[in-house]
Amino acid sequence: MKLLIVLCLAAAALARPQSEKDATILKYVNELREDQSYDFSFETSNGIAREESGLSYPGLERETGSYTTSGSHEFTHPDGTVTYLSFISDQDGYRPESDAIPTFNGRVDIQDA
Repeated sequence: MKLLIVLCLAAAALARPQSEKDATILKYVNELREDQSYDFSFETSNGIAREESGLSYPGLERETGSYTTSGSHEFTHPDGTVTYLSFISDQDGYRPESDAIPTFNGRVDIQDA
């Protein structure tokens, strides 16, 4: 599920006019440590930025434990507006935060067919 959301955001950021697809990478950092924690980030010339960190919490037995990731995505739309999304993903699931995410007001209107 997390991968699907990340891929959707990447697809949205890449769905730009052809002239903007010729972006260059301005900054790129990728560090994987022995304990399987990591940090990565990048920034491109067309206004896309991404950063993420992950921490591994080993369990008592092999193949147990948990992993926590957090990070953010930012991209500029053709009209100049910027979308920012931050997230935390851990044993409680993926929890994104952004003004671009619609909010549920608690009411659903169902009409009879």
